[in-house]
Amino acid sequence: EEVTADGRSVPNAKVELSRILEDGSMKKIDGRITTETGSFKFRLSPDAAKYRVSVKPDGAEPVTKDVDIDGAAVYRVALNLPPKSQ
Repeated sequence: EEVTADGRSVPNAKVELSRILEDGSMKKIDGRITTETGSFKFRLSPDAAKYRVSVKPDGAEPVTKDVDIDGAAVYRVALNLPPKSQ
């Protein structure tokens, strides 16, 4: 639910949500821009499924985290971006 870098929140980062299908392929579900506090929120059905949340910083590889959903609940996810190279 949040994106951070160097211990600080990252506002205006593009976060994408994809469902991981049984054959391992991805189906993009939704996208969000983080708030000024680096937070984001997606609403999903409570059906059992596996999802991948990803954020792609400028000029860097995407940072991803997989989440298994197995019922109605709040699932918290934090994505930590690597420090920018000088």
